[in-house]
Amino acid sequence: MRTFARCALPALATLLFACGDDVATTDTLDPSSTTTEGGSTEPATTDAPTTGVPTTTSDTDEGTASEGDSTTTGEPTTSTTTSTATTDAATTDAPVECGNGMVEDGEECDDGPGNGPNQACLAGCVLNVCGDGDQGPREGCDDGNLEGRDGCSADCVSELCGDGVVQAGLGEQCDDGNTDAEDGCSDACLLESCGDGVVQAGLGEQCDDGNDVDGDGCNACVLDTCGNGVLDIELGEGCDDGNDVSEDGCSETCAVEECGDGVTQAGLGETCDDGNTDANDGCGPTCETEVCGDGVVQDGEECDDGNTDDDDGCSAACEVEIVSLCGPGKISLLVNEGFESGALAPWTTNGGVTVTMNPHDGVWAAEATNNWYVEQTFAATPVAQLTSANFWTWHDAADNPAMSVEWGYADNTSGSTLYSNQQLDGWVLHDILPLLDGNKSLVRLRVWGYIGGQPLPDITRFDSFRLCRDP
Repeated sequence: MRTFARCALPALATLLFACGDDVATTDTLDPSSTTTEGGSTEPATTDAPTTGVPTTTSDTDEGTASEGDSTTTGEPTTSTTTSTATTDAATTDAPVECGNGMVEDGEECDDGPGNGPNQACLAGCVLNVCGDGDQGPREGCDDGNLEGRDGCSADCVSELCGDGVVQAGLGEQCDDGNTDAEDGCSDACLLESCGDGVVQAGLGEQCDDGNDVDGDGCNACVLDTCGNGVLDIELGEGCDDGNDVSEDGCSETCAVEECGDGVTQAGLGETCDDGNTDANDGCGPTCETEVCGDGVVQDGEECDDGNTDDDDGCSAACEVEIVSLCGPGKISLLVNEGFESGALAPWTTNGGVTVTMNPHDGVWAAEATNNWYVEQTFAATPVAQLTSANFWTWHDAADNPAMSVEWGYADNTSGSTLYSNQQLDGWVLHDILPLLDGNKSLVRLRVWGYIGGQPLPDITRFDSFRLCRDP
């Protein structure tokens, strides 16, 4: 007869293991399974071993396996099995012990004696992480939160002046990645600027009195001195051109040099300075000596054409010369044909024609700013005696101008011609002699201005009329 030793199994475990050399092993018993021995059946049991003194159970029914026996086949026999006693520990989990060096249920870590403050595993067997307030071995800091710019970043990296990140919470105004001074951001991460009370020579400061007030010895962090290029009105400077040279507009005492100050500055082109900018007193408004030929009509001058030549309409004494434009040996039908008297008469007009210093030649010309005309009448002269009949006009072709010219004969008949914008661009000479009737006598000439087609000033200028005949 074989004797089977009984194995103690953990409650509800599904294990396969060997218990003795001759014992057959099976899977965990199902309460519904049966053991057949000698033709009889009996439900199997799955009761867990009890706690107490080991006991011996004898099977009395031949052919029936006792509780806890493995199933066997063969002749019915009477067997005796010994049950091994178990304790409560077999059915109850052992308590978790933090610090034993083993990571057990409920523990995040366990480094044994290595647990504790500033370690990777804290005393409660929890991991040391950023933001828990305990600085771990891989953390540069840990202030108990995951906020940045408060001295310790969200990654537990120390935030310091010079790390290139502006920590406003630490009072930083700037952070240029270093702790150098005089580069715009100080070694305390404060902005360096004029007026902060610190002289930054590297920033070009000569002084810094902690304010931005002028006239107190330090202006824009530059020493207040005449010739430094900084105007200090509070110090009495009228100018400061950065040097101590006179006659360049700003004197060596930083006083403005200008026409009318009573000092002749040749370097400024002055030929006189009578302490004012009045005209007609010998020294003009631009501090140039007023003389005939300077191009400015002074008191006592009838004209001033900018030179002292005679026979050009304005004499060397600045008196008006009525000079015929017809030239030697010819007689002009017109008077003041080049408007060199500085006035319009004896020309007449129907509107706003004035005399202007924008001539074709000489000094003066007539100018119309609308559809006005200039006209002059003269003694009847046979067209056959004329040697020339021409004049100059000026127009802006961009304004699409047009101009009409009319003439009258002694028999009260007239003639005319029209010039379009293609024929009117700048100063243009108009010759009407071929258009006159050679069998009649001429008594009148009229030239119109115009109204243009574009939004530009409708300007017509007239100059240098030549209606000339032989003597």
